[in-house]
Amino acid sequence: MKLRIVLVMLLFAAGVSAQSGNAEAPTTKRPAKRYYKLPDARPYGESITSDDMKMLIDTLASNTMGGRETGEDGQRMAAEFIAQQFADMGLPPVADRKTYFQNFTLKRESWKDLGLKVGGQEFKNRRDYYVFPANNLDNPLMEFKDIIFVGYGIDDPKYSDYGKTNVKGKAVVFYNGEPMDNNGKSLITGTEFRSAWSLDWKKKVQLAAEKGAVMALIVDPDFEKNVRENRRQLSTRGWKPFAAKIGPNEELPISNMFVSQEVANAIMGKKSGKAEDAHASLRSGEGFKPVKVKASIEVRMAKQGQTLEGSNVIGFIEGTDDLVKDQYVFITAHYDHLGRVDEVVYNGADDNASGTAGVLEIARAFVAAKKSGVGPRRSVVCMLVSGEEKGLLGSKFYCDFPMFPLNRTVVDINIDMIGRVDDRHADNPDYVYVIGADRLSSELEGINEYANDTYTNLELDYRYNDPNDPNHYYERSDHYNFAERGIPAIFYFNGTHADYHKATDTPDKINPAAAAKRAQLAFYTAWDIANRPGPISADKKPD
Repeated sequence: MKLRIVLVMLLFAAGVSAQSGNAEAPTTKRPAKRYYKLPDARPYGESITSDDMKMLIDTLASNTMGGRETGEDGQRMAAEFIAQQFADMGLPPVADRKTYFQNFTLKRESWKDLGLKVGGQEFKNRRDYYVFPANNLDNPLMEFKDIIFVGYGIDDPKYSDYGKTNVKGKAVVFYNGEPMDNNGKSLITGTEFRSAWSLDWKKKVQLAAEKGAVMALIVDPDFEKNVRENRRQLSTRGWKPFAAKIGPNEELPISNMFVSQEVANAIMGKKSGKAEDAHASLRSGEGFKPVKVKASIEVRMAKQGQTLEGSNVIGFIEGTDDLVKDQYVFITAHYDHLGRVDEVVYNGADDNASGTAGVLEIARAFVAAKKSGVGPRRSVVCMLVSGEEKGLLGSKFYCDFPMFPLNRTVVDINIDMIGRVDDRHADNPDYVYVIGADRLSSELEGINEYANDTYTNLELDYRYNDPNDPNHYYERSDHYNFAERGIPAIFYFNGTHADYHKATDTPDKINPAAAAKRAQLAFYTAWDIANRPGPISADKKPD
C-alpha cells in the first residue's frame, strides 16, 4: 500500500502506521441474499491454497527481487515472473506489442539546488524547512525584502487573516492548520471539527497566489514529526506518468515551503513578539491584523529531471458468453515496493507480494473453471501494477490509457496487503477489512457479503470504510483510480502493522492461511460478478 501524503491530511501527519479509526466499527452487516443461481465456485476457490500463496509470496519477496522498486531490476524481474505465471496458465499476451506488459515512463523533478537563507543565515533542508518537489516550480533564485505574516493564511466568509492587506509581489508567512479558540473550537466551523482550510494546505497557497503573493512560507507546528513520517515522500515524491494527457499538474502557481518555528522567528526578527501576540489574540476571539516585516530572504529551488520505466502486467481470461464477454471484471494488486535503502532490501512481503500472489491464484482459479466449461461469462482481467508506491501511477496510467473500454469495465476488485494479522484481530485471523464496496454501487457490498456467508465466513470489518476515517485508505490504493472514473470498486486489506514500509516486512511473518482465505473471498466475489445475469449497478455518486 502506498504511504500517500493525502495532503488533505498533512496537519494530522498522514501515515498509515497510525491505526486510528472508530473504536467500535461494524463488521458483517446483514444476511446476504442472491436472486439468481450460479455454477458452484467452491472447487475453484478451494484451489487457492496456503501452500501456493506461500510459494508465490516467498518468491516475490525474496532478496533476489531486490524490493521490486519501480524502474529497478527487481521490479523488472518480478514483472517477468508474473508474466511467466500467466504464460504457464495459457493466457494470451494482449498488451503492448503482443506481450503481457503495458509499459509506461515516469518522470520526476528533484532538487539540483535547494536552499533557504534568512539575513545571511543558511538553513538546512529537513532540519529547518522541507519542500515537496511535485508542488513547486523551477525557481533557481528568489529574493524577498517584504514579508507579511498572515496568521493562518485563510480568507473565509466567517473569518479572514488578510483583511484589506495588499500582499501583491510579497512573500507571505502563515501557520498550517486553522485558528481554534481557548475552548478548542474552530473559529470557522464554530465546533471542534476543523474546516477544509486545515485539511488542504494547498488551498491556502492557491489563495495567496490569487492575492498576488509570490512565495508562501508555511509554519508547521509539527515540523519534526512531519519530516520524520514523510521522509521517503520528501525525497521520492513527484513522480508522474510522462505523457501529456495524464492528469492535472500538481505544481502550485507560487513557490511554497514548510518551515520550523525557529525559521519563522528568524524571518520575523524583532517583530516575532508582535506576530505571536497577533496569533495568540485569535484564541481569545479577538480579530487578527497582518504583520508587515522587512527581512532579507533568499530561496533557491532549482530542479533536475529523472525518468524511469515501469510496467503493468496483464492476464486476460476471455469471457465465454458472446453477449457479455465485452464486459470486464478487473482484479488488481500492485507488485512494486520500496526497493533498497542503503543496500538494505525492503522485501514487501505483505505490501504487496501477498496481494500479487492473491491475484495470480485468482487468475489460476478462473482458468481452471474455464477449462472445466463453467465460465466466466464476462471477461476477467487480472492486472498487476507497478508505480503504486510512487503515487498510484501504474493504475493511473492504465485508466488514462485503458486497453479495455472503461465504460464496459464493471468493477475493480483490489487486493493490497492480505498476508498479516493486525493487533485488533490477534485472536481471530479469519477477518478482512472491506473498503469502498458501497461507495458507487448499491449491489457490490451485498455480493461480497453473500460470497462470504456462502464460502469463507470471514469477519468483515468495515471500520476503515467510514468516509471520515482519518487514514483515508479508500484513496490510497489502486482501486481509487477506477473509482474516480465511476467504476465500482472493493478493496481488501489486512490493516497495518509494525513492519509496514520497513525492511522487516519479510516472508517469515506472513500468515499464508489467512492470505489464502482472503484471496478466496476476492475470487468468490469476482465469480459472482463475472457470471451473474446482469452487470452490477453503478448507481451511486461519489461522496
